[in-house]
Parts: sequence; structure tokens; C-alpha cells
Amino acid sequence: MITPSTKLKNTYLRVLVLTSALLVFATFLLRWGFAPVRVIAPLNLTNENVLAAWFSGMLLLLGSLHAADGFFRLRQKNFRAALAWCVIALMLLGLSLDEIASLHERADEYLRMGKWLSFLPFLLALLAGCGWSFLQLWVTPGERRSVLGLVVGFGILVSVGGQEYLEHVIHWPWYVVPFRSAFEEGSELLGTLILLSTMVHNSMGLFSTAHPPRKPAFSSVPALRWPIAIGALLVAWPLAELSAVLDFPETLGHPSDWLGAVLFVFAGLLLLHKWSQSSDTGRVPVSTITWLCVASALCVQINPIGESTAFPFSRSMEVLGTELNTRLVLLALCCLGASASLRIRSPNHGSREGATMLLFAGVLSMLFAILSEPNPLRWGYLGTTIVSLTTFAGLAHALRQRTGIAEEFARA
Repeated sequence: MITPSTKLKNTYLRVLVLTSALLVFATFLLRWGFAPVRVIAPLNLTNENVLAAWFSGMLLLLGSLHAADGFFRLRQKNFRAALAWCVIALMLLGLSLDEIASLHERADEYLRMGKWLSFLPFLLALLAGCGWSFLQLWVTPGERRSVLGLVVGFGILVSVGGQEYLEHVIHWPWYVVPFRSAFEEGSELLGTLILLSTMVHNSMGLFSTAHPPRKPAFSSVPALRWPIAIGALLVAWPLAELSAVLDFPETLGHPSDWLGAVLFVFAGLLLLHKWSQSSDTGRVPVSTITWLCVASALCVQINPIGESTAFPFSRSMEVLGTELNTRLVLLALCCLGASASLRIRSPNHGSREGATMLLFAGVLSMLFAILSEPNPLRWGYLGTTIVSLTTFAGLAHALRQRTGIAEEFARA
């Protein structure tokens, strides 16, 4: 008999699979020239700074969160196996950063080892982490079932590097290029989806009908809310400076954009956690979480320096004679929309306080939209991070729990 939790889990995975298939198909059409570029260019997986790159990076982030739930699930029973899941979570978090920030594309500029040898340190670190983690899970009888899926998933992800090598050393006929591009980008998404389907059992609390759930449900975000906020605050300015000086800012990704996108997603997960811990099971803040996810995608899709050709709203706008940074204006609208929806749908004290913090983040974003225009390359990145950090920290404070997440799972 299929339980409601299993149905929800299967629906969750099917939505991710169908979205991935849509992006691969759109990439194929764009490479063939069958589709108008200005209409579906944000869905092209071969480009950076577009919606497709955001989805791919967030898919890896979901994998990292599922792996982190493995740590919460096992930390009281088998610490070495729990630590193995933690290592896997960190590796996937690093891959998420690389996907959006385009780190490996710039590796040779700093390592000076040659275009392909510059991949070697990253590959060795990944293989070492995988080898140790898989061994720990293999010797833990209850976790052995996950090893095959992890090996296949990470193996496909590693093979993408080999496909990129073949892309540059072989002169492909024009009629093969669309198939090769779709296969390469599809392989990356397939590997990530296999990892997700393998690790989703760590997070069965996400699909539980019990309130509060007795199993992990992206527990690392509420448990580490303040370390996340403090860490983001410490790296906000350095990442903005780094993003401002990296080469090819109009075609390659930016580390600061990844941080902003992740913080908005984490803010949405705090809302989901608050709902799951409450007895009000009929009021899921879907609209508020949607606004925050849109804000997260805008951090990648809308280039603050106005040089992206993939989306028409990447240019600055003029209102009453004042030049405004379009990305920050749109982020302000998202924060204001999230504030309004949260205040309407959830009238309790914590939600009202959270709506006020979202309203403040929206006003702050508008202020940065005005101030950043003289130097959008630096202040556009920093303003985005500050707004996303304000959103996350504000909700972390407003939606705080009397009983910590650690105590909840210690009793499970």
C-alpha cells in the first residue's frame, strides 16, 4: 500500500525530473536554432547567469540538504556514518557553488596548471571525499543500500568533466552539436537526480502528515540558522569584491550571486519548517515561499551590471530622472509581495513579525537600487547579498522556536 508520504515524495521527484527534461529539451531547441532566443534563452543549460543555471545549482543544493539530513538522522546512532553524510553534503554544496559561480571555468587563471590539469585538485578532493564517505556507509548495514546510487550519481557528475574535454578536443559537425550539448547537460542533471532519489529517504519528514514531523526535513537550515547568517555576513563583502574583479562577468557566473540565491531559498525553508512545526496544517505559505524562490532566481538571472543578453530586464531603469538597478528593484518587489502574502495568510505573531522584516528588506533593496547605480559592478553584488541576508536573518529571528531542532531529533 502506498502511503501519503510516499505519494508526496514521488510527486516531489517527478516535478524535478519533468523540469529537468524541459530544460534539456529547450537547450536542444536553442542549439538547433528552432526557438526564438529572446523567448527561451533563460532555459539554456549551456549558458551561465540564466534561470537554467540557477535551477541546476539549486538542484545540487537540494541534494546537499538531503545529505545533511542523513547526519541528523544518524548522529545519535552511528556518528561515523552521520559524518559521511555530512561530507557528501559539503561536496554537493561546493558543486552547487561551482555551478552558479563558474569556479572551474576560471581555475586555470589562478592555478596556472593548464586548462585541464587545473581540474585535478578539485577532482582529487571529490574522489577522496567520495571514497571515504562511501566506505563508511558501506560498512554500516542500514546505509549500504544508498552506496550504489551514490556511486552512479557521482560517477555521472564526474563524467561531465570528460565530456567537456571531448567538446574542446574534437571538432563536432554542426548537426551533432545540439545532441552533444543536450547529452552533456542532461547527464549533469541526471546524475544529480539519481543522487536526490538515493538520498531523499533522509528527509522523509518533508512528506510527513504529522505535525511536528518526527524525521528530518531539511533540518540543517533551522538548526544552523545563526551560523549561516553570521558566515554570510562575514563573506558578503569579500564575495562582492571577488565577483567585481573576476573576468568575463557578463558570460560567467558570480560567487556573490550564489550566496544571495541560497539565502533566499533558505528563508523559504525557514517558513516551511515553521509551518511543519505548527498544528495549523492547512495553511502552507506557498505564495510567500514562491516569492522568495523568484527572488532567488533573480539573483542569477538578472545581471546587476546590465550586460546580459539573455534577459531584457538586465538593463538599468530610469524613474523620475533617477537611475535604478533593475535587479534590486525586482528583489524589492519580491520582498514586498512575500511580506503581504505572509501577513494575509498567517496572522499569528511570528508571521506578522516576519512580514515586517520582509517589508524592511524590500525597502532596503529599493535603497540599494538607488545607491548602487553609480557603481553597479560592486554595489549591485553587495546590495543583493545584504537584502537576501536581511530576509534570511529577519525570518530566522521572527520564526524562532522555543525548542531547538537538536532537542526535537534527540527525542526521535
